[in-house]
Amino acid sequence: MKRTALLIAVFVLMLQMPEHPAIQIGEDRLLSVDGPARPLVESHLSGDPSNPNHMLVGVIQFDSPDGNARTCVAWASFDGGQRWSRSALPVQACFDPWGIVLQDGSAIMVMGGYVPGHDDNLFLFRSPDGGRTWPNSPLGLGAHHDHPMVIAQGNQVYVASGGGVHNSLNQHRDSVSVAHSEDGGRTFGPPTDVIASNLGYQAEGPVVLSDGTFVVGFHDYCCQHGDKWLLRPRSWLVRSSDEGRTFSEPLLVSESCESRGGWPSMAVDGKDRLFWLCIADKFNGVLVQRSDNRGESWSQPLRLNHGETARSFTPSIAVNKDDAIGVSWYEIHDKSCFDVYFTVSLDSGKTFLPEVRVSSTTSCPDTPQDKGAFDNGTFGAGGDYSGLVPTADGLFHIVWSDARTGIYQLRTATVSVKR
Repeated sequence: MKRTALLIAVFVLMLQMPEHPAIQIGEDRLLSVDGPARPLVESHLSGDPSNPNHMLVGVIQFDSPDGNARTCVAWASFDGGQRWSRSALPVQACFDPWGIVLQDGSAIMVMGGYVPGHDDNLFLFRSPDGGRTWPNSPLGLGAHHDHPMVIAQGNQVYVASGGGVHNSLNQHRDSVSVAHSEDGGRTFGPPTDVIASNLGYQAEGPVVLSDGTFVVGFHDYCCQHGDKWLLRPRSWLVRSSDEGRTFSEPLLVSESCESRGGWPSMAVDGKDRLFWLCIADKFNGVLVQRSDNRGESWSQPLRLNHGETARSFTPSIAVNKDDAIGVSWYEIHDKSCFDVYFTVSLDSGKTFLPEVRVSSTTSCPDTPQDKGAFDNGTFGAGGDYSGLVPTADGLFHIVWSDARTGIYQLRTATVSVKR
């Protein structure tokens, strides 16, 4: 009888054990516990490549009810996201903050906006102590930039953005603008501007491959000198093997992306496989495509979320130390109310696990306190991007704009993947 009971107990235990890898979501917690009660949107999250306790967040703060006055704020954590210290950055009309933590623990934030005494609209702040303190005066990186992003490999730092230049016939053209630093972001050479076409397009998702090749995507979204959205927007990339001095011809990535649901983005795994993430046409789903040959060719789009009626926005993608590919996004279910979801691939992007809800409470940002942000274009869906990063211990961390209290605040959650 005892043997039979033992066998039954073991059988029951086996039934309770998961047959497949599982996504485990930690409790979501308020990040922005200090500072004024003002809407916070479009967060970017980065982690220290060698210290899992060190993370950096940049976010836009709306400072006036009409949404016209904006600043950018940085939060830094040195205890794995339990506590965060806040720093206001002196950029007016601030937009698109983006940060990175370098190998030596120093931190960089780039953003667009206005600083008195500067003709630039793209600025870089460098914090030698990882985000505890920031200089009062930034480094200017030029004018006519949009959506700046920063990425690094060792001391090699790249700032990529959407630019605007004149061609040899003095015609205005959009460009993919890339500035490069060899000294950890202290100084930069003149930017290289890649003119891809006469359309309107935006730089997206820079990555650096294992041999130092710099890759940056861009996305068509409208005709030149107009606001008519393209019927079939396309995603492309260009590559540089000489630290951003020269670039390849544009390589086609996708014709399946909707550019108004949050900008597409790109990630790379430890074997230099590329992953392109975007929102499908009419916001109907989150799509990922994979390239095994550095962007020469791409797989067919794989739809990650399974809801048929949900409207998807603001996707993010990241790869952890074990080459698990994590993806997060917002899904709007009822009018403007949304939740945050996450999924992961453990087989190099061939398949993804069923998505899991991250946010414990649904956000409905159409409130009087959020009016300036909610009425300001894409900020009604939290912005063009949100925070997702793997830390050195393999955990994923998510930061998003959450309106459960009636005003956009930053919340964060940790995700672990059990194999």
